[in-house]
Amino acid sequence: MARTAEEARAQAEAAARARVAGAEQNAVVTGEETFTAFAKAISQASPTIRAKIAQQLKNAGIYRGKVSGEFNNRLYDALIQAEKKRDQLATVMDVPNRFEFIASLASEGKGVGGAGGPSKTISTVEDVNLRAMAIAVLEAQTGDQGTEAEINNLIERVKKKQAKNPRVTTYTTSGGVTKSDTTGGIDVGQFMIDIVSKTDEARANKVLRAYNIVVNTLGGLR
Repeated sequence: MARTAEEARAQAEAAARARVAGAEQNAVVTGEETFTAFAKAISQASPTIRAKIAQQLKNAGIYRGKVSGEFNNRLYDALIQAEKKRDQLATVMDVPNRFEFIASLASEGKGVGGAGGPSKTISTVEDVNLRAMAIAVLEAQTGDQGTEAEINNLIERVKKKQAKNPRVTTYTTSGGVTKSDTTGGIDVGQFMIDIVSKTDEARANKVLRAYNIVVNTLGGLR
């Protein structure tokens, strides 16, 4: 039992971290993790996710052989080749996260927009991260992670919002230089906060501060 307000707050933050981490323990986490961590996450992902990535790498001309949901040498070698391309591009421009980069390679490999023309990727927040965000927002608002109905309600409302306003990144290559331009998209965390705080600005600011504590412990959820 906490003996001071500071101890109580620390215990609440630790509990929040544990709950959100538990929701993500089997997730493929996007972001700026190392390549080794990224590849390990792929190896622990579902066969469906691995098959999708393998198909994208095949479309990019990197993956060899029959596409499957297995994590094998073919997939690992293809991930390494994609990483080399991403590292090369990073020397001249800011690069997207690895999932978006692989998707852009697939688009280029299929000739979207014609030779030298633009290619596009549409990105949304992974379902597992949506759930973690919903739990974090409800935790910040009420002190507990909320019911399954409340969590699912937030997730479904975000998905509908994202469908209407997706984040689109357009890649254009000219003279051997690739440029990117991102438009659209929503701030998922803020959108959820606005919902649970019912647009009360003071309450929204309070929830945002508490929500950021949880998000920062995870290094970001997007």
